[in-house]
Amino acid sequence: MNREHMRTEYLKDNSGEYEVLDKLKDILYISHVSHHEMGGDDVVFPFCLIGATESLKQFIRGKYEFLLVFSHFDNCDWQQNTLRAIKFIRQRKEIAGRRPLVNFYLLVSNARNLKVEIDKMKGGTEAAIIPFSFSEILSCNDSSSLTALLLDRFKEYIFENNMLGETNPIEEEQLLFGDRGKIADAIVHRCIEKKHSGIFGLRRSGKSSVLKAVTRRLDYAKIKYLNIEARSFLEGLDSWKTALFDIAKEIRHITLDLVQVENETRSELTERLKLRSTEEDYNKRPSQCFVEDVRNYISNESVFVIAIDEIELITYNTASSSTWKCLDAYKGFWGALRDSGCSLILCGVNSTINEKNIIEFQGDSCDNPMYERIHNCADFSKTYLPAFTDEQTKTMINTLGSYSNIAFDDIYVDINRAFGGHPYVIRQFCSYLFECIKDLRIPNQLYMISKPTFTALISEFNNSDKGVQVFNTILQHIIIYKSEYEMLKRFALSPDKYKKIEHKDISLIDHLEKYGLIEYDKSTSFITFNIKSIQDYICKTETKSPQDMTNEERRQYVQSKVYICETKLKKYIFNYYTYHGGDAAGIALLKSKLQPNPKANPQPDPAFCRLRDYFDHKQYIMYFSTLKKLITNNWSTLGKAIESANMSKSRFEVLMEWLNAGRTDADHYDPEDMTSPDDWQIDDSIIKCFMTSYEAFEALFNSLNL
Repeated sequence: MNREHMRTEYLKDNSGEYEVLDKLKDILYISHVSHHEMGGDDVVFPFCLIGATESLKQFIRGKYEFLLVFSHFDNCDWQQNTLRAIKFIRQRKEIAGRRPLVNFYLLVSNARNLKVEIDKMKGGTEAAIIPFSFSEILSCNDSSSLTALLLDRFKEYIFENNMLGETNPIEEEQLLFGDRGKIADAIVHRCIEKKHSGIFGLRRSGKSSVLKAVTRRLDYAKIKYLNIEARSFLEGLDSWKTALFDIAKEIRHITLDLVQVENETRSELTERLKLRSTEEDYNKRPSQCFVEDVRNYISNESVFVIAIDEIELITYNTASSSTWKCLDAYKGFWGALRDSGCSLILCGVNSTINEKNIIEFQGDSCDNPMYERIHNCADFSKTYLPAFTDEQTKTMINTLGSYSNIAFDDIYVDINRAFGGHPYVIRQFCSYLFECIKDLRIPNQLYMISKPTFTALISEFNNSDKGVQVFNTILQHIIIYKSEYEMLKRFALSPDKYKKIEHKDISLIDHLEKYGLIEYDKSTSFITFNIKSIQDYICKTETKSPQDMTNEERRQYVQSKVYICETKLKKYIFNYYTYHGGDAAGIALLKSKLQPNPKANPQPDPAFCRLRDYFDHKQYIMYFSTLKKLITNNWSTLGKAIESANMSKSRFEVLMEWLNAGRTDADHYDPEDMTSPDDWQIDDSIIKCFMTSYEAFEALFNSLNL
C-alpha cells in the first residue's frame, strides 16, 4: 500500500489516525484503508480492515479480518452517525466481499466520554463495539503495552453482546444460515429469466432476510430493482391507480439513476423524470398507462425486478384498508404488474394469491391474474421457507453462541425439535438461555449449556413475557386468515378429536402444513403439532369452541356465560328502576316476587331494604327464571328498550329458554355455587342453540351499554 497516498486520500489531517495505524501495524496486519462519507466532506469516517494475529488467538479462532473505524471530529462530541456509518461500511461491496468478522469491530474515537456512550450499548444484540481513544493508543510506548491494552479491552467487551437475540432482518451474508443463501441464489436466477418468485412463510421465518440477501445479489450483479414495503408505500393510499402511478414513477427514478439535489423540491425532481403519463392519466387508464410506461422505462435494462413485502396487506381477502378490500383493485393492480415486463418477487404469509383460477369475494368474482404465476422460492412441495434441520440449527446457534462464548453441542437436537426448526424462535430461546447463564461463564473457556439447564429453562421461557411475545409474533399474521387459524386452534385445543383428517379435506390444512406448524401423514391421515411450545401457547390463550368441548367442559362454559347474562340482566332491571321507574316501584315489584336467602345472617328486613339489596344474591334469591318472568310480565316497561334493540318479546322468551341449555334441575342464582347435576347432558344441538342465544344477548347488551 502506498502509505502517503493512503494518508492524503483517506485519513484526516492532524487527527492521529495515521499514527494509530502506524502503531497497530507492529502487532496486527493493516489492509484496505479507505473512508466513508455520511452527508458530505464534513462527516467522514475513515476505516480499514485488520488481520488477526497470534496475539488475539484467544478471542479470534482463525486468521480472519475485522473492521476498524475512526471517528475524529474537532468538537470532540459523540457522533450518532457513527453507528449508521459502520452499517454502510459493512455493506460496501469491497468490504462485504472479504467477509470480515461480524461479531465485533474496533472504534477509535476522540469523543469525550467515549466508553460511557459505548457502555450504553454493551450487552445488546448487535456486533460488539470495542472502543479506544486516540490518546490511549498513542500513549503506548511499545508493542507489549499496546498488546496489553488491546487484550484488556477485548476481554471487557467482545463476549458481552447477545447476537442470538437479534430481531432485525439479517444483513450479513455470514449470518444467513440454513438454506436461505441458496434460496436467494435461486430467486436471483429466476429474476434473470424474467420469472416471478414468492417468499412465503410464518412471521419471523426469515422472509425479509432472504429478500435482503436477494437485493444484495442484485446489487452485486448490477441488476436494478424496486423494493416496496406494502405497509408504508401502498397500504395507506386512497386508490390502487395511485399505487401504480407511484410505482411507475419510482421505476423511472431508479432507471435514470437520478439523485435529488440540495434544495430541489419533489415537484422539481418529478419534472426531471419526464414521466410519460400523469396521475390523471392513470385515473382514466391505469393498467394501460402502467404497462406502457414501465416497459418504456426499463427498455434499456436486461432485467428489472419489483419486490413487494407483506402482500397480505394489499390482497382483497386480508387487507384492512377499503382501498384494497375489493376485487377491482386486486385484478387491476396485479394484472398490470404481471404484464409490465418486470420480474416480481412477492413476500407474504402464504401463497393464496397464486392458488385459485377464479376468486370470489363479497358476492363478486373475477379471473385471478396471478394464478400459477409465482414459483415458491423454497422449491419444496409441502413447505414455504423450510424449517432448519438439526445440523443447520447446530451451525446457527453455535456460531452465534460463540460470539458470546457459549455452545449448545449437547442440546441442539432438543432445541430444534422443541421449536420445530423455526430459526427465529430458536434464536430467541437461546438468547434467553444466554441471559440466564452469562454470569456463570469463565474467561477463556467456552461455556457448554447442559441438558438439565435446557430442561429447566424451556418451561420458564415458554411462560415468560419473552416467550409469550415470541409466540404471539409468530402467529400474528396467521390470525388474519381466520379459517386457517380456527383449524389450527382445533388441532391445538382438541388433539384427540382432530387427530385425523380425511383426504377430501387435505386442502384445509395445506398452508398450516407448509408453515411447518403441523405434520400430516397421508398414509394414516394422522396429524401432529410440530411446535409444542406454540401449541401450549394457543391452549393458554384461546378457548375451545363449545362444539369441541367435552360434556363437563360444556357445563362449566354454559354456567360461566349464564352468570354473565344474569348479572347484566339484573343490572338492566336495576338501572331501569333507578333512572326511570323509580326506586319505590322497583321495591314494590321485587318485594312481592323474591324470597330472602335462607343462608343470609341476619335475615334482610323488607321494611328497610334498599332497591340494590334485592340484587344482592347473599340477601335475596333471584332465580334465572324469575328474571325472565320479571321482564316478560312487565314488557311494556322493562321490555321497551329490548324491543327497541330489535329483540321481540317472543324471541326474548325463546332465547332465555335456550340459555338454560337443557338444565331442568334448578335455576342458577349464586355465582359462588357452580355445581351441576351429573345427569345434565348438553348435546350438539343444545350447545348450538345456547351459542345462538348467547351471541344474541351479547349484541343486546352492547346496544344497551351494559
